[in-house]
Amino acid sequence: MKKLFLLVAILLTASCGSSDCDFILENDVSGAIDTSLLADLVGNDATALVTLNGESARTFTSEALIGDEISYEIKTSLSNVEIVIINFFYTSGNQEFWKTGIERTIEIESSPATASLKVLRGAVGDEVKFGFTFVLKTDGVIDFNTTYIVDPKIRVRS
Repeated sequence: MKKLFLLVAILLTASCGSSDCDFILENDVSGAIDTSLLADLVGNDATALVTLNGESARTFTSEALIGDEISYEIKTSLSNVEIVIINFFYTSGNQEFWKTGIERTIEIESSPATASLKVLRGAVGDEVKFGFTFVLKTDGVIDFNTTYIVDPKIRVRS
């Protein structure tokens, strides 16, 4: 029995090289913003001020397989200020994919607050532009009176 188990383990490992097997992944999207620039912002669209994984949020696209979960976190340079994502919303693209193919999870009470999207279903190439709303948490107090939005994309990959 041990030999059979070992043989199966070896076959699985050998047949699953790094370039030809896809595994469900947790993707972390790490963002950054200079919160001092928010004071001069006209309106509440902060997309131009945010980078996601080093790229402008305006052009950033998360690519995911079915089953992947993508966590979003925006950091500031201030130790007493946290960005808290409070909402995900649809802006354009495949609306059915957004409604039924993506699970949205937001935990604002955790520290740090967490926000993620999980791709439940969809076809290769399905894409949606979405937005998320965020607020500032300064010295542990969340300011829900002033909200900002950012609008990246998500796409199903093969």
